[in-house]
Amino acid sequence: MTYTTIKKERVGSTAIITINQPETMNKLDFTNMEEIISALKEEERNLECTAIILTSVGDYFCGGGNLGDFRTKCSMEIRDFGDSLKSIHCTIAGLSKPVIAAVQGHAFGGGFSLVEACDLAVASEEACFATPESRHGLGPAIAMVGAIQTVPKKMAMQLAFLGDQLTAEEALEKGLVNLICPKEDVLSKTIEIAERISKNNPSAIALCKKLYIQTVDLSYDKQLEYAIGILVSMLKADDAAIAYRANQEGDKPVWKNGSVS
Repeated sequence: MTYTTIKKERVGSTAIITINQPETMNKLDFTNMEEIISALKEEERNLECTAIILTSVGDYFCGGGNLGDFRTKCSMEIRDFGDSLKSIHCTIAGLSKPVIAAVQGHAFGGGFSLVEACDLAVASEEACFATPESRHGLGPAIAMVGAIQTVPKKMAMQLAFLGDQLTAEEALEKGLVNLICPKEDVLSKTIEIAERISKNNPSAIALCKKLYIQTVDLSYDKQLEYAIGILVSMLKADDAAIAYRANQEGDKPVWKNGSVS
């Protein structure tokens, strides 16, 4: 596929998807959401890829959604836009491979929830995070879902009602990001994390991600029951046998990259 709003490249076994619309603050529109989803699915099928980095160029990681003049849109058009936003989030969640946000700039509105949707995140010390729709006479919807997954109720309401910004340090404290560093180091630090992941059992990584997604809203008992099924799948996968043999023989494992059911 030829991309017009994003760039895709490879560093070792890591795929890097870069939102490349700095003139619009890298806001999500129909075209770039379709391209991001296509690129994510393409790398999911690529057996040589072990992790995916989602990043951007410019001062914004993602400034939110870009529907244009919503006054001219019918309800169905607005719903279609919402469905596209939902699709990009669910695609990230549904991949077997880790998706890491390299947040070089500000993440506002839908950009806030996009960071939350990723499995890990590295942010610039200069980055800010907010759901600022209330300052423009509206209110966050998709972005609010991202906020309530990450921060306590009172903070989520503060973000929604007042449009207050979280600094990078506050985002780290709240668990929205895993690491902060100077802006010029964000991508290299993210690649380092991706390379560390690449050394681990890809089947186990995929199953851990699946375990979290499938059990996050279940009761403790149901979480443990589901985890038993994951344990069986993990230990019966080809990569588990490779790991056992490598540990016994003191060798570095060479993963099969088999599919995970």
